[in-house]
Amino acid sequence: MVTETKAPADRLRTVNEEIQILRDNDPRCADLEAKGYLFVGESWGARLFLESDQDLGTYFTAVNLALGKGIGLQELSIEFADVWLSLELINNSDYPYTPATAHAVPTIESIWALWRLDNRIYGAFAFGILIGAIATSHRGEIVELDFASILREHRGKGIGKALAAAAILGWVDQGIRAFATGGAMVNEASLGTVRSLGFSVEERWRSYQPPL
Repeated sequence: MVTETKAPADRLRTVNEEIQILRDNDPRCADLEAKGYLFVGESWGARLFLESDQDLGTYFTAVNLALGKGIGLQELSIEFADVWLSLELINNSDYPYTPATAHAVPTIESIWALWRLDNRIYGAFAFGILIGAIATSHRGEIVELDFASILREHRGKGIGKALAAAAILGWVDQGIRAFATGGAMVNEASLGTVRSLGFSVEERWRSYQPPL
């Protein structure tokens, strides 16, 4: 799974002073289409609220399945920044692109910044090698699953789901019950993983480019 998960803000935005991003139910979508704007991407935002510990079985199962395959899961300290940067540079070209979910080429400074405040990073290991990671951020009473990536040869094996599950369980231990995430609609695998973890897609966004 390679996915950028940050959803756009709840308002009309201008990206690169040209691309317009609107909620799919915004009447301005029809106005832009009538003016010849081109539809160039769709993204989504999803929410999860856990009412009780009885809701946690799905996450323990996902984690245990990965552990049973020999995959190690753990929270990462900033000492792992260098190896995570290497993983991200390998995966960067695989991130699905929409104007609302663009993923910049990382630097060591941008990776360090992910540990600011009380954000938490989780990693997956095979034979001691980092093969995937997920970044999460604490925003008030909600934790955002910002983005996750898995090395190509390890995708489709439930590792992305296990990472997200481990992150959710870690935050639940800190009293968090509400989670949010998002991504590009073209990334069907990521959307399927999110839904399998109990997230409900509540927002869809459309990106428009001015007429050529």
